[in-house]
Order: sequence, then C-alpha cells, then structure tokens
Amino acid sequence: MADPAYFPPPHSARIGMSDVEQLEAQTHSLRSVDYQYGGGACRDAVVVRIYWAQQLLAAAATDVVRARLLSAVADLHNLAGWTSFDSGQVGAAYHHFDRALDFARHDEDLTTNIVYRRGRVHLHHGAPGDALAYFQRGAVAPLAASIMHSNAAWAYARQARAHEALLELGKAEEAFARADLAHVPDWARFRDETDLTAMIGTVHAELGDTRRAIPALTSAIEQFGPAMARSWTFCLIALASCHFLDGDVDEGRTVGAQAVTAAEGLRSERVWDRLRLMMKAAAARGVSLR
Repeated sequence: MADPAYFPPPHSARIGMSDVEQLEAQTHSLRSVDYQYGGGACRDAVVVRIYWAQQLLAAAATDVVRARLLSAVADLHNLAGWTSFDSGQVGAAYHHFDRALDFARHDEDLTTNIVYRRGRVHLHHGAPGDALAYFQRGAVAPLAASIMHSNAAWAYARQARAHEALLELGKAEEAFARADLAHVPDWARFRDETDLTAMIGTVHAELGDTRRAIPALTSAIEQFGPAMARSWTFCLIALASCHFLDGDVDEGRTVGAQAVTAAEGLRSERVWDRLRLMMKAAAARGVSLR
C-alpha cells in the first residue's frame, strides 16, 4: 500500500495552525488506510510520522496551536497503538496508547477514545473483565458513550452475562440517538448507524442468539462500503459462525468462503485470529474452508 503524501516538519523554529492541520490530515489519511486494508498496511508509516511530530513539539507555538498540536500528536500515537494492535504487536500497542494518554490529558473526548481502544486489546486477547474496566469509564459526549456502552455489552457477552450485555446495548442505542453526527472527530468517525448495527449483531452472536444476530449482521454487511473493508470482514466472520451454530451448513460455507477471501485482501492479524475461530466452528460441522 502506497504511503499517503506527507509534509515534512517545518524548518522554522515556530509553527502555526497550518502545520498542525497538515499533521491531522496525514493521520486522517493513514486511518483511512487502516480501515480499508488493515493496520499492517500503514503501521510503519504511522510510526515514521511520530518522529516528525516530535519535531513539531520542539518548535515554538501559541497556546492555542500548542493545545491542538498535543491532541494531534496524541491521536497519532492513538493510531499507532491501534495499527500495532491490528498487526499483532501488543507490546507496541500498549506503549503507543500510553503515550497517547500522556499527550491527551487536556482533551477529554480523545482520552475516552484512547481508553476504549486500550480496552479492545484486552477484549481481543481473552480478558473481558479487564476490558470492562476501560469500557466503564465515564464518557460525556453521547457518541463516545455509545462506543463505550456497546463495547461493554460485548465484554459482558463474552462472560455470558446476557442481562448486563443487553442493558448496555440499550444504553448504546440511546446515546447514539443523542449524538451530533454532524460534528464527529476523526478518531470516532467509524461509529455510525452501520457500525452500531454491526455491534448489535456481534453481541447477540456472542450470546448465541442467532435469531437476533443474523439480521443485524446481514444488514451491516449490506451497508458497509469498501472504505470499511475490515469491519465488513468481521461481520462476515460472525455471520458465518452464526450459520454454523444454527446447523445451516450450506449458508455457513458460502459466507465463510467469502470471509476467507476478504481476509486475504487485508493485512490484519485480528481478522485472522477471528477467522481461525470461525474455521473451528466450520470444522465442527465437517466443513473445510481452506
């Protein structure tokens, strides 16, 4: 994957808002690559930007520019942590999330997003209780609250705590209904109605409630565009697993094969981790997808 165009740090000892905006634009471009192709397609480019961001931090700036620069650098580390996580580099992910939190101390919304992403590392690696400690952190903004509640629901579902999971899903939907979708920060723009539907399907699938999971996952799959290829692939994996759980082998084989093909176009260890679980469900039904 080609590295998005970048702007070198300024030669001047003083920076302005345009320098920060250029850094934000680079992070936005790289985050788009992550969504579409996986963290492995852009992690190295993200890490290189951190070196340049450090040079911006060393320059003089007004207080307003400095505050926005700190948020921009925090979000760059946030993306570095997420792409490291997606690439299977957990130690590096924790390092960058910790650095992101250091820079984002003045930015409550961004801090909440970093905390959410750190929780996702724990959830993926089999520690839903630890993940809940992050997801239960209070969020003021409705969109951030929706993200936290839906992920708390997933963590509860991993623990087979259906009542708590469904309560959290309800809170996620209520918070999303209050969110101002016209003014969404870049790090939260993945959370739209399609993403919420995907989370609803994922939680019900985790609970083994295929009757509710299958329609939600199917709807999300129909709505996700190519720009969100990784999320689309996750939904295919969950949907195939639901069909295998239901004993619908033919549909499971069809969707499962589609998921494998989609995964091959991504550079995401997380996708392959989930795919392996789906393949076990397929094998239990006598189906081989490779």
